[in-house]
Amino acid sequence: MSFRFPYKGLKILDISQGFAGPYCAGMFAMYGADVTKVEPPEGDWIRGIGRAFNGQTPLSIVANRAKRSICLNFKKDGAVELVLEMAKTADIMVESFRPGVAARLGVGFESIKTVNPKIIYVAVSGFGQQGPYSTRPGSDTVIQSFSGLSSVNRGSDGAPHRIEVLVSDTTTGVYAFQAAQAALAGRETEDQGTLIDASLTKTMGAFLAPKIIEYYLEGGDPRILNAPAGSYETADGFIGIALVKEPQFRVICECLGAPELADDPRYQNFETRAKHMDTLGPAIAKNLRVKTSMEWVKAFREHDILADNINNFGEWLNDEHVKATNMAPLIHVDGIGVFPFPAIPGMTPDHDRSNERPPPAVGEHGHEILTDMGFDQTYIDHLLANGALALPE
Repeated sequence: MSFRFPYKGLKILDISQGFAGPYCAGMFAMYGADVTKVEPPEGDWIRGIGRAFNGQTPLSIVANRAKRSICLNFKKDGAVELVLEMAKTADIMVESFRPGVAARLGVGFESIKTVNPKIIYVAVSGFGQQGPYSTRPGSDTVIQSFSGLSSVNRGSDGAPHRIEVLVSDTTTGVYAFQAAQAALAGRETEDQGTLIDASLTKTMGAFLAPKIIEYYLEGGDPRILNAPAGSYETADGFIGIALVKEPQFRVICECLGAPELADDPRYQNFETRAKHMDTLGPAIAKNLRVKTSMEWVKAFREHDILADNINNFGEWLNDEHVKATNMAPLIHVDGIGVFPFPAIPGMTPDHDRSNERPPPAVGEHGHEILTDMGFDQTYIDHLLANGALALPE
């Protein structure tokens, strides 16, 4: 083991699909683990979300880097037996079937324990393995809605909106990775493995804990924090402004050329400003529209006010700080070309295995995986003939 690849030698069996489960397993792959991804004949459905580039979408690239892929049809004889065989030597197994489906297929936690009693089994689902909603399907949009996240992300139209990134899925992947790491650290003194119930709903509860507690203690909808912090339109775009101390409001008003706002009794502190954002917000917005974003950002920074341009991703990639710190090193993937791949915090470009082993094609390593397991060509041909195994042409 090393800082670079601390999980070298660890075996992960990933039969999950989508983003949350594969992202969890993918984090282990990035840290050196041998991750075997089991996909159905049509491939993981995440490969079809968004525009595909040589069989990969941006989501599948991020979730499945550095893995090996084998394509198995669980409805055919021999496929489930192969999964059980792979599970015998796995340290961690990740699945994302709707609760009850894995058990019916014969790859649930209880079945896996019979061949590997110390398995760390990560079950990813929308609403968890237990409870009245356990069998409900749950997508990122559904979970953002159910959790209350959308309710605190209101647009200029006043309506709640989903955040246009996979917040629930990505956070669940990270939390599941964290939980599996904790289980790895503790398993030496345990006789049995463990089931990690990694639901998107529980994840979002943990993620939103400060807002949920605030809602409860405030006795209803939380008040606006740090008013007038927020996003504002400028002459050529948008900026974000933040303040954490009361004196900063007066400084902002002086930068805007509107010191009278700081003297208005309605705007004397965070609480009163929050109550009167219906008048304060438009007053600030009117002043900000007279200069460009960078003019405002420069002025605010000179007075130690937290502010920045609201970048698009192209602007972020071209930013001098992003380039200087190599936050998004360029990588090359055959069939796709060169593109930036944002680095995981704490993982330097030397750690990044994306160049060494890119995300796999569907079933790309099927033959290699089976021969590594000791199966001969006759058995592989048998699996191909009955449809349990599919290999790329």
